[in-house]
Amino acid sequence: MKKNIFHIVLLGLLAVTLNSCISDNSALGNPDSVPTIGIVEIPEQTAVSYVGNHLTISPEINTTYDDSQLQYTWYLYVDKEHSKDGFRQNIIGTERNLDYEVNLPSGVYVVTLEVKVKESGLAQYARANLNVSTAFSNGFYALKETTDGNTELDFLLKTVKEKANETDADEDTLILMENLLEKFEAPMKGKPVSLAMLYQQDYVNPDVNQMEKANMIHLFTTEDYRAYRTEDMKQVFDRTNVCYAGEDNDDMYYNLSHAANFGVMMSKKGVSCFQLSASSTTTGKLTLPTIEDDVTPHIQMLKGTQYGMAYWSNKLHGVRNLNRTCNGVSDLSSDTLGRQECIASGLTRVNAMTETVWFYTEDKTTNKRYLHLIDGAQDTLKEIRELDPTLHIAKATRVAACGSSASIIYAIDGRKLYAYAFDTNTEKEVVLPGVTDVDFVTNQWLGLKFGDKKFNYDNLIVGTQNGDKYKLFFYDNLVGGAPSQNAYHVATGTGRVHSIRRCVPSKITSLVITMVPPTPIFPTSE
Repeated sequence: MKKNIFHIVLLGLLAVTLNSCISDNSALGNPDSVPTIGIVEIPEQTAVSYVGNHLTISPEINTTYDDSQLQYTWYLYVDKEHSKDGFRQNIIGTERNLDYEVNLPSGVYVVTLEVKVKESGLAQYARANLNVSTAFSNGFYALKETTDGNTELDFLLKTVKEKANETDADEDTLILMENLLEKFEAPMKGKPVSLAMLYQQDYVNPDVNQMEKANMIHLFTTEDYRAYRTEDMKQVFDRTNVCYAGEDNDDMYYNLSHAANFGVMMSKKGVSCFQLSASSTTTGKLTLPTIEDDVTPHIQMLKGTQYGMAYWSNKLHGVRNLNRTCNGVSDLSSDTLGRQECIASGLTRVNAMTETVWFYTEDKTTNKRYLHLIDGAQDTLKEIRELDPTLHIAKATRVAACGSSASIIYAIDGRKLYAYAFDTNTEKEVVLPGVTDVDFVTNQWLGLKFGDKKFNYDNLIVGTQNGDKYKLFFYDNLVGGAPSQNAYHVATGTGRVHSIRRCVPSKITSLVITMVPPTPIFPTSE
């Protein structure tokens, strides 16, 4: 009996104890009694980089903490490269709402929000993927010299505006993005030498380790060389991987161009070739020089490369023709005294039967200027013309080709722009609405007969210089090589522009270039 009474009392005490524990824990388990942090899932984000776009996120946060008790930190890291706590190395915001200007190479990133209680350190996290793309495939690349004598690259993004009909005025604009090399890597050492645009160039894509094709912009300086995909400004080639010599490569590169089914590279060691087949892909690497010669950056197509490529040879002191199979040369012109050096070159094609390739030279003993005029449609020398010293072109600080709208060469003398007609050996001043003191000139054109003809253009671009500031004026609707109306766009930047190349988002192959009637489709060198 006593034993039973003891069990009853013990059970009663246990019941009281359990009841008191349950009552206490029910209070602690009440969500209103312990502050919490909840972050609603942040959706995947997308952004176009380097055009002033901002990543803005206003997270939905549910908490009983006062905002003053919380610390907000936004982090950014590359999805494939982060390690434990690696995301903490790059803070992009410290406010509740994120506002971050996106200047990143294309790729997949992760944005992480950390919400932390200042006093206790309690934290909650939310993550979202950020897909970044860039817009460098449609616009003007400008190679320029910086104040310290090195090389940078600007880009003028061409905005596309759909027109209601063909009579609508061209209201497209250009957005200037300065110093791309600094954003992606670093400016290039040395002064600018040349800028080249190659479409559908072969290469090995390091992201997937596969041979592919891409449009590329090539930059040459007195000390360096690089090539970038125009889709996203990812570097593809430099001196260490452009040829099979690899790290032991001691060549210096000057310029390159299309040549039928080959690309042609001009370098200190001569002329090298690489395949540009429309039907297959290769590594895109250079062979040893096919032609050993003392060459320059000056190279021009002949009849859409059907007659090969004309280039200036310092060994010949004249123009040579590299045949369309890149395995032999013939001489087109030469300075018998061996004193002329090439300053510039260009090409004008007004129709299928009228194509003039010219090389502008100077006798380093007498300072006289000459034109080596080549009939590109026939692959023959027209003449070597000594220029009258009273002509503006004979004293020019810069000359440039007129691509197709007139048989002229642009020449800057006394900060004014002149048009020299090589058929008549006459000149006239080019009136430039709103421009004085001209320092730079180039004609950028695209003349596709097949393919994406909607991308064809013909722009005269002139520049002025004021200290370290340049100003570029863009004209279209040319009549006889001259503007017929005011500049459709004016861009101002820093540095001194050396050369400009237009890029379009088109798959232009060597087949498009050489199809009958063949046509040079864009400038290859100044």
